[in-house]
Amino acid sequence: MISKSIQDYFEFLRYCLHDDLDNGVEIPSCASTICWHDLLEFAKKQTLVGVYWRGVSMLGGLTTNKPTDDDVLEWMATVKKITDQNRLMFERVGYVSRTFASEGFRSCILKGQGNALMYPDPMMRQSGDIDIWLEGRDTDIIAYVRNLCPKAKACYHHIDFDRVKNASVEVHYRPSFMNNLPNNARLQKYFAEAAPKQFVNTTKNLDGMDDFCIPTPSFNRIFQMAHISNHFFQEGIGLRQLVDYFYLLRQGFSEEERQHDVKVLKRCGLYRITRAVMYVAQTVFGLEDRYLLAPPDRRLGRQLLREVIEAGNFGQHDERAGSGSAFGLQRNVNRLLRDVRFLFWYPSECLWEPVFRVWHYFWRRRH
Repeated sequence: MISKSIQDYFEFLRYCLHDDLDNGVEIPSCASTICWHDLLEFAKKQTLVGVYWRGVSMLGGLTTNKPTDDDVLEWMATVKKITDQNRLMFERVGYVSRTFASEGFRSCILKGQGNALMYPDPMMRQSGDIDIWLEGRDTDIIAYVRNLCPKAKACYHHIDFDRVKNASVEVHYRPSFMNNLPNNARLQKYFAEAAPKQFVNTTKNLDGMDDFCIPTPSFNRIFQMAHISNHFFQEGIGLRQLVDYFYLLRQGFSEEERQHDVKVLKRCGLYRITRAVMYVAQTVFGLEDRYLLAPPDRRLGRQLLREVIEAGNFGQHDERAGSGSAFGLQRNVNRLLRDVRFLFWYPSECLWEPVFRVWHYFWRRRH
């Protein structure tokens, strides 16, 4: 059961996500009762402070329960940090892309600042790590990175790269993956076939900063759903990842493109999580029907929403057994507990997860 306060936060979020806040959109009734300090704490948990601030800053017409001066100052201080970090990250992604290009690697920035460019104001989105996908074989990329960072840890889809000041960088040789090995093979085949277009899809950076490549919307609709699925099963996801997908969908697509996406999502085992995300996007964010990839599934969607509320951004606030924030043996135990918890909803990924973990252990031994 979702509490009244959380329902109010969702209602206000729909208002914040509207494209025309300054064109007479009615302030939602929940604004008359919301505790603005508590909303800020919720926004921090979900890394949506900048998104919520877009709505808070447009409350001039509110006659009751106005945010206090202290509330506004606290919001503004947090938003200032987000804006400064975004400018730094836009500079860094341009620099990283240019640096790898000078070493002969074509690249593509996954999520992050590429997603920020889909927002009405790129500074709204709270930035995280830099995920850069390099063109080439995994063994070649790992060897290159370890030549510069000898202690860099590699996993199946990326390797850490600690040579960039004030930024955490993950160098990808695969955008994402699935636990189910046959589904993963199909997903990797899709990535490989679509890859050439991603490394030439250049976008404009902020003034005075190096441009960089981002995925095409078509590729992003598949990749980011795989990313959502992966983190959902591994550790948890927050509303920010779903808001990213909301803005991605609102870029639009043709019916032919939608049918193509559905075919790929089904083939790669991503259709059930897609229907869950569509439920959240429509029910919580107010996504219009024409932007839905698939029919929303209420049962799966409500289960996803409960996990999002409980876990926060990437499961960092999940205090239940089975959260993804532990390390070592406890982390493996938590993974098994998560598999049990989600088994009824997503049996394929959950049953394959222990198998993938064993397979991945030997993969890492070889790399």
